[in-house]
Amino acid sequence: MALARDGLLVCAVKAVQQLVETQQVSPAECLEICALLVANLPAAPEAEAEVGGWLQNVALHLQASTASGEQNRAELVNQLEALALLAASGRSEPEHDERAAIGQVKTREHRQQTRPQGKPLLRTIHHLACTGGTVISKCLAAMPDVALISEVNPFNRFGSTFEPTNPLLLLERSYRPLSTDEILEDFSRQIQQAYQICERDDVDLVIRDHSHSDFCIGTEPSTTCPIADYLGGDYELLSAMTVRHPLDSYLGLLAQGWHKQFTPSSLDEYCRRYMAFLERYASLPVLRYEDFCSQPAEFMKNLCDILQVGYSDSFLGRFGAVTLSGDSGRKGTTTIELRPRRKVPEQVQAEIDSSGQYGELLGRLGY
Repeated sequence: MALARDGLLVCAVKAVQQLVETQQVSPAECLEICALLVANLPAAPEAEAEVGGWLQNVALHLQASTASGEQNRAELVNQLEALALLAASGRSEPEHDERAAIGQVKTREHRQQTRPQGKPLLRTIHHLACTGGTVISKCLAAMPDVALISEVNPFNRFGSTFEPTNPLLLLERSYRPLSTDEILEDFSRQIQQAYQICERDDVDLVIRDHSHSDFCIGTEPSTTCPIADYLGGDYELLSAMTVRHPLDSYLGLLAQGWHKQFTPSSLDEYCRRYMAFLERYASLPVLRYEDFCSQPAEFMKNLCDILQVGYSDSFLGRFGAVTLSGDSGRKGTTTIELRPRRKVPEQVQAEIDSSGQYGELLGRLGY
């Protein structure tokens, strides 16, 4: 199913062929797999009768007695070959190394089977606003076995007053403020449901933290980070942090007007908050946005290894179609490149020259 989800339906069918030929799946398992594969076929009217007839033939062969099992198995292999041709018709499936694709699936299965028993595994990614986090997250969401929830923070109260899908937030606005425990109880329940859905679909759930809410809103950075502080009790967290040159991210904040969300609204204050973010997640692997732009495939392989999710280079052709919140800087883009730095206003240059935090932050980040 992982191959089919990745758009590699022909590879998926041929993988089933191998399993049938080598007797690695039972007839019942094969029927279930084939039914799911058929569901992914192009919905062309002229193919409907052929698909229906194919599935009927598969069902007849699989329900036959075990006395003629080998003959049925050979016939099923022939039927799968026919399905591979049908799957290829009307579908512009990219060329792909079948062995590599099947190897990815087997690696995933091995990782799941050998993982120690304990708390369920949840992946999280953390970055500040205007640091390239959205395009990185879109690439991560484009991996074949990843479901990503973007910009999560249960305590954030910014944004639209129209929230028809969030009855508790509507209750808070019309009745009384919710307590921390009430907010966290609802948050925990929603994450649990999302996790269960992904578990049933055999995909890995990744939570993209809205760290801006914790560090760049209000008079002081928050003393708690709900993703890390409250989910860690129920889940084993695999996490990573991504960063960008602070001048570029600060200029991005200025362009959006988001620097006004913290006080004082200065570069020095932003750098102080950036340092607080780094201190809070000091134990996490740090990946730089500039490295992502120069070597996106290598960067994403590293990130996928850290989060223990499957990697496929097909993300390069797919991430542009992924829709996530926070897509303010690269909306609709299909290319990955380091853009020229925005013009530095005279006031910001003066702040750079006088800031003690800016130089310290550059040294901490290695810029």
